[in-house]
Amino acid sequence: MNFKEAFLLFTIVLSAISTCYASLNIQQGSTIPNVYTGMSSRQKKDASEAIALIVYSKIFYNNQGTIANYGSIRIDMQGVFTSGGQRFHNIQAQVNGISGKSTVAHVAISEQTMSSKSNEQAFVQRKFRDTMLKSLSSGKSYTITGTPN
Repeated sequence: MNFKEAFLLFTIVLSAISTCYASLNIQQGSTIPNVYTGMSSRQKKDASEAIALIVYSKIFYNNQGTIANYGSIRIDMQGVFTSGGQRFHNIQAQVNGISGKSTVAHVAISEQTMSSKSNEQAFVQRKFRDTMLKSLSSGKSYTITGTPN
């Protein structure tokens, strides 16, 4: 196989992978409700570490509660809501020990992104974590919709 053939094959494979996973939609929304301002560098690091602890199965818990915790930050599943005929899980990163405005990252993820295939679950988990980090850095809420296949 020469260089041109190898490059063409690589391009086809990459295109197939991109097409396969291009069906998740990530949309930036407005400023996070009840946003906590003035995060310290320690809190930002703790938030990143807490986000890294989120596993696929916990993203889609039906019960409210903490799904990850690291240092000064916890990740809570705040509940499930319906919008446009879709069920969403409302997940927020919050500063521990603060009442009121304590949210530092917020993502609503549609149940349509759920999958029974481990490779698709890994993809959804990675996209969810990436989106939580975007929310953390931007101060905006995000929504994830679509299907991972």
